[in-house]
Amino acid sequence: MNKIASEASNYFFDGFLCSESVVKAIAEENNISSSMITKIATAFGRGLANSESTCGALSGGILALSMIQGRDNNNDSFELLYENIAELKKSFVDEFKEDTCTKLLGFSLNDADANEKFTQNDCKNCKCSKYVAFVTQNVSKMLKNQ
Repeated sequence: MNKIASEASNYFFDGFLCSESVVKAIAEENNISSSMITKIATAFGRGLANSESTCGALSGGILALSMIQGRDNNNDSFELLYENIAELKKSFVDEFKEDTCTKLLGFSLNDADANEKFTQNDCKNCKCSKYVAFVTQNVSKMLKNQ
């Protein structure tokens, strides 16, 4: 695991959500500082706020790419950003075979016993931290190569 992936993982184990951890680490690596960084990413954790949608780490990666490559005005191009998002999503699915939180975990975070399942299956260590590290490392690499 490289330094940026390790940093994001540390944030995750310190209690930040997966999406927050990715965005926070990428922001810091790019010298972006704002109290809004984690706030913007909060709703994207846990499969888009427990909606059984896209993995929060992947959503955080998409937000991080947009934070760096997003448009400042309506005349700016968004093609590179969209290409990078497609590449990130493809590499994630190639690596983990799925991209939704529910399928990656094997259960819904809306289940009555979701916290018990999450703990029993050691999902934080065995699954989610890998997604956080993978996404952060790949986003960082994309940004450095462009």
